[in-house]
Amino acid sequence: MLAAETSVEYYLILGLVILAFCSLNLVALTLARRFLPSRPLTQARLTAAECPHVLVQLPLFNEGELVERILDAVMTLDWPRDRLEIQVLDDSIDGSLAISQRAVAALKQQGVRVELLHRVQRTAFKAGALAAGLERSEAPFVAIFDADFIPPSDFLQRTVGALVANPDLAYVQTRWGHLNRDESLLTRIQARLLDSHFGVEQEARWRLGLPLPFNGTCGLWRRAAIYEAGGWDGDTLTEDLDLSLRANLAGWRSGFMGDLVVPGSLPTSARAWRVQQFRWTKGFVQCFIKLTPMVWRSRRLPVWQKLMISFQIGQPLAFVVGVACLIMGLPFMAGAVVAGEGLSRVAFITSFLGFAAPIGFLAMAGHREGWRLTATEILGALALTSGLLLSNARGGLEALLGHRTEFVRTPKARDSKSARTPIWRSGILELGAGLALLGFALVEQPFAVLYLAMLIGGLVGMGTMQMIDGWTPARPATIRN
Repeated sequence: MLAAETSVEYYLILGLVILAFCSLNLVALTLARRFLPSRPLTQARLTAAECPHVLVQLPLFNEGELVERILDAVMTLDWPRDRLEIQVLDDSIDGSLAISQRAVAALKQQGVRVELLHRVQRTAFKAGALAAGLERSEAPFVAIFDADFIPPSDFLQRTVGALVANPDLAYVQTRWGHLNRDESLLTRIQARLLDSHFGVEQEARWRLGLPLPFNGTCGLWRRAAIYEAGGWDGDTLTEDLDLSLRANLAGWRSGFMGDLVVPGSLPTSARAWRVQQFRWTKGFVQCFIKLTPMVWRSRRLPVWQKLMISFQIGQPLAFVVGVACLIMGLPFMAGAVVAGEGLSRVAFITSFLGFAAPIGFLAMAGHREGWRLTATEILGALALTSGLLLSNARGGLEALLGHRTEFVRTPKARDSKSARTPIWRSGILELGAGLALLGFALVEQPFAVLYLAMLIGGLVGMGTMQMIDGWTPARPATIRN
C-alpha cells in the first residue's frame, strides 16, 4: 500500500512539474513580447504593372448568408481585376450552396474571374477543399479567408508586397479583429484570449525568430512553399498548423503583420465555443504527435527553438495532465494520503505559476475601458478556460490514442441543430463535475474550496451556459470556422 501511495505521489509531482513548465513557457513569451524590440516586416511597393496573379480561396461549409458578405469584401480588394482569381470552395449540404451559386453567377456576369467548386465527398475536409482548388490555378500567391472575416481593401497590397520583398517567406499571417467583441461577456473573454494569442504569443514568436503557426485564415501563402512542404494534408484537425510547421522544416520562414487587422465574428454560444476549442486542442495534439519527431530530427533548428516549438504544439496536453493531476490529488485533499514536503512545495510553485503566468499573458494584450473591465475579462478567461478542462482533455486523449473524428466546423450559435442536442450531451457533464468537486471539497477538506474555486466556478459556469444555450430559441449567427 505504501508503495502505491509513493507511486501516486511521484506521478503527481511529475504532472505538476509538466504543468509548471507549461506556465513558464507563457512567462517566456510574455517577457519576450515585453522586452524585445519590435521587428518590422519589409514590404515592396508594387505598381499596377508589377502586381502578380493572386488566387483568393474562400473555403465554405454551410455558411448561409455569409457567402455574399465575404464576396463583397473580396471585391473591394485593391488589386488589378485581370490578376485576381476567386475560388468559392463550397462543400455545403444545408442549402447554402444555392446562395453561392447565385452569388458566383452574378459576379461572372460582371466579368469577375470567379469559380465555384463543390465536392460531394468532403475528402480531407477543409484541407482537401483547399488542395482541390489549388490544382485549378497557377497563381503564385494564395490568400485564404474564412467566410466570417472581412479583409480590408489594402490586404493584398501589403501582404503580397511582404512576400515579394522577402523571397524566403512561405506566408504572412495577419491579426484577427472582432466584429462582435462587446456582444456579451463570452465574446469579450474570447476576444481577450485571441488578442493575447496574436498580440503577445504571435508577436513574441515573430520577434524571437520562431516559426509562426498559420491561423487558417487571413493570411497569404506562396504557392511554391505549399508544394515544397508537401501540400495540404487532412490527417489532423489543424491543417493550418500542420502545413506551416512543415514549411518551416523545409527551410521557409514565416512573417507576421500585427498592424494589419482583419475583423471577424466570434462564437456567440458556449456550445459553439466548446466545439471550436475541442477541435483546436485535438488538432494541436495530433500535430504534436506527427511533427515533434521531425522537429527534433531537424539539423537546421537550434535546440532552444526545438523546445519552444514543442511547447507550442504540445501546450494543449496540459488539459490531459491537469485532469490526471486532479484525480491523483483527490486522496491528498481528503486526507487519506499525507503529502510529503516535496509534493507540497511543487504544488505551491505550480499553483502560483498557474495563476501568475496566464494573468500576465492576458494582461499584456492591453487595457480596454479601464482596469475593471480588463480584470473581468482576465478572470473570466481563466474561469471559462478551466471550464473547458474535461472537453479539451478528451480531445487531447483522443489524439494520443489515435482516435479519428470528422472535422466538425464550429456550429452556428443556437441554431436549430444545436438547440435539439440532448441536454446530457451539452453542459450536464461540466455542471455535474463542478458540483461534485465542490461537494467533495466541502465534506473532506473545506479549505480546498478556495484552492479549487477557479476550476469549480469554470466547470459550473460552462455547464450552466451550455444548458442555457439548449433552452434558447434558434437565431441566426455568424461565427468563425
